[in-house]
Amino acid sequence: MLKTYNPPHIRGRDSNKTMMDDVLIVLAAIYLMACYYYGARAAVLGLFSLLVAILCDIVCKLLMGEQLSLRDHSSAVTALLIPLLLPASVSYTTVATAVVFALVVVKYPFGGVGNNLFNPAAGGIAFVCICFPREVFGYPTPLEPIEIFGKFEGRLLYSAAYTLKAGGIPTGGDFMEMLLGNVAGPMGATNALVVCACLLYLIVRRTVHWQAPVCFLLTCALYAYLFPRVAISSWLSVMYELFSGYLILGAIFMLTDPVTSPKRAIATALYAVFAGGVTMLFRQFGGFEESFAFSLLLCNAVAPVFDYLEERIRHQIRRRQRAKI
Repeated sequence: MLKTYNPPHIRGRDSNKTMMDDVLIVLAAIYLMACYYYGARAAVLGLFSLLVAILCDIVCKLLMGEQLSLRDHSSAVTALLIPLLLPASVSYTTVATAVVFALVVVKYPFGGVGNNLFNPAAGGIAFVCICFPREVFGYPTPLEPIEIFGKFEGRLLYSAAYTLKAGGIPTGGDFMEMLLGNVAGPMGATNALVVCACLLYLIVRRTVHWQAPVCFLLTCALYAYLFPRVAISSWLSVMYELFSGYLILGAIFMLTDPVTSPKRAIATALYAVFAGGVTMLFRQFGGFEESFAFSLLLCNAVAPVFDYLEERIRHQIRRRQRAKI
């Protein structure tokens, strides 16, 4: 008897659960750095987001008449990723709103894991960016204590991405501070060195394929080199663009989503190049200084086209090879 299963269909030694577990491991490392810069509130935001995701899973599974699977960690990945894309000062209400929208609106209406057309985390972040822009794009000062509960009453700063959009040089030109994470920004994306180490780990573990993040970041770098937004050298423009906002974090954990991205290597590389160009255009001409979530949703909508194009190319190659025989 043949049995049908929902995608993604993973072949080889790695299961979907193994891949999700690898992602959870590196997310835990990023949370440790977030706690270093912003205190225990960062961890509590993550745990709260995870609790909201569990409740959403239970309710949605009951409504769909399905059993809750303990092996499905996709909602946990989404829930833990969302607070990392937001400032540490964000309210718990905003985090809950993003998680509920990501799961109840973006994920489950299409059938749940393996069936969603758009990346749930991108959908949740885009929604709260539109609804609460002042809260989402205002960042606390790193290494200053933040109360775990209650509304943040301290001073909020603009991010490096906002400074670039306004035509200024981020952090007074101190690039090392951006690498080490001692700048205002999303609480999980500012420490570029740790985030890049996480990417290396996931590539070595073959949890993500290198084509998507590498081709995406190279495209963003090329755009920044050719069209710098600030009056500095092209190479510095590249560095500031890559290490501001959550460009790298999004490339690792959202662009590589196996459900909403192409399934073949060449298609994935072309898709990543397309996504990089769209993201940089959104950054330069969009309404928000950090618009990766919006550009990714647009790219998700056309992802199947790249698989179709690769299949057509392969089909033509096979026909020519058969004609020569």
